[in-house]
Amino acid sequence: MTVSRAAALLLGLAAATPAFAGKANDTLTVSWDREQTTLDVYYFTDHSGLTLMNNVWDGLVDRDPKTGEYVGNLATSWKWEGPTSLLFELRKGVKFHNGEDFDADDVVYTIDYVKDPNNKILLVQMVSWIDAVEKVDQYTVRIKLKRPFPAALEYLTLGVPIYPDQYYKKVGTAGMGKNPVGTGPYKVTSFSPGREYVLERNDAYFTGGTKPKARIKRIVVRTQKDLNLMMGELMTKRAEFLWRLTPDQADQLESIPTIRVERSPTLRVAFLTFNALDPQSPLARPEVRRAVAHAVNRDAIAKNLIRGGAATLKTVCATKQLACPAPGVDYAYDPAKAKELLAKAGLPDGFETSIGSTSDRFITEAVIGDLQRVGIRAAMNFNVWAAFRDKWVKREMPLFHASTGFWGISDASIAFGTYFGEAPQDLSRDPVVTEAIRKADGTQSVEERTKFYKEAQDRILDQVYWLPLVEIVNNYAFSKELDFTPSPDEINRFYRASWK
Repeated sequence: MTVSRAAALLLGLAAATPAFAGKANDTLTVSWDREQTTLDVYYFTDHSGLTLMNNVWDGLVDRDPKTGEYVGNLATSWKWEGPTSLLFELRKGVKFHNGEDFDADDVVYTIDYVKDPNNKILLVQMVSWIDAVEKVDQYTVRIKLKRPFPAALEYLTLGVPIYPDQYYKKVGTAGMGKNPVGTGPYKVTSFSPGREYVLERNDAYFTGGTKPKARIKRIVVRTQKDLNLMMGELMTKRAEFLWRLTPDQADQLESIPTIRVERSPTLRVAFLTFNALDPQSPLARPEVRRAVAHAVNRDAIAKNLIRGGAATLKTVCATKQLACPAPGVDYAYDPAKAKELLAKAGLPDGFETSIGSTSDRFITEAVIGDLQRVGIRAAMNFNVWAAFRDKWVKREMPLFHASTGFWGISDASIAFGTYFGEAPQDLSRDPVVTEAIRKADGTQSVEERTKFYKEAQDRILDQVYWLPLVEIVNNYAFSKELDFTPSPDEINRFYRASWK
């Protein structure tokens, strides 16, 4: 269906169904393609979840959006007592949305819960560096680290939202997933799994932290799997905000006078990762993985598919992340070289394989086309994120295409610690890589950390456990009545938005 046909269909429906209000009724309607089955943010991990988390919950610290400096949020201050001990003074007078008072018990309960492996939160790397948490008094807590970890505050900004201990003990993840309770600028007032959730402004939100009180009264977040209908909703003013559009979709919407299109640089990177642990797969062999690396035209993906100033990626981490090393080992687009490597590997006619994908299907299709030209016949296996990740950690496929925004963490440790170092998604289990990461994570010096991450990266890219593709540009489209500024971490801070 074309955009114009989608718009025509929605115009026809408009007379029969009430429109969402927009500026007139102080309601911002967001339309995106992700289906939320739970609103317990420790159990879903995509950027729609991070947006929910940042609007509904708070962490101990935050980053100033202008300076990038760490500032207090639920904590008013902190100090290092040594290389492995952090003491936090907590903010008094804060209430959760259900009326519970916030204090040290909530911090201790939350951290103890999420670091307990029996609770199986998805982003274990956010708290894997924590050894213990102690209540000093009602408004003071101490976090003890397993070892020196220079990115500790960075992980606490976005990775550890604080839950109300009494409520969560009572209702568990099932109850929090249906009726979330936080301290943030917005509170959840309704949730229809797989369809929509509604946020209402928290008029009792505390002052003195980094987040302002929200100005828009209501946010309606709706799932729309048909991207053409999603665009039609924006065109007919039945939605005011879209994001993660393809470049073609952004181009089509840019000519509409009521719509503003923003192309925003991000921390998000696209990549291929290979299952090097399956001896039955040709891709377990480094020379075959190198053939794949030479076969994929990464420059064309950046220039022709992502566009908007996107750059070819040559590192494991995002180049803007602290301690991300400079590029080293690289593979130029060279189909002839790819065929030569395949022939030397005893595969002159190529081979059949499969590639897992969960988003940016158009990139996966481009990769498949490039591989086809050198004789590698890859079938796409497309899944929603939960199923995709499950196949990944169970090593059920030989090759995966994915993208990651690193959950907004602006430190290279999140890249190496999530996908290597014997983490669940590490498909190489290379002891050389693991040891280099261990050394990097154990030193406070940015220079030393960068050096050790460079050692890990050189090994990763030499063996082609991971093929960086491109740094993603995020395409937003929203009503010109909305004042909104995208962020490189892709978290939509709706409490900073307003109507013009």
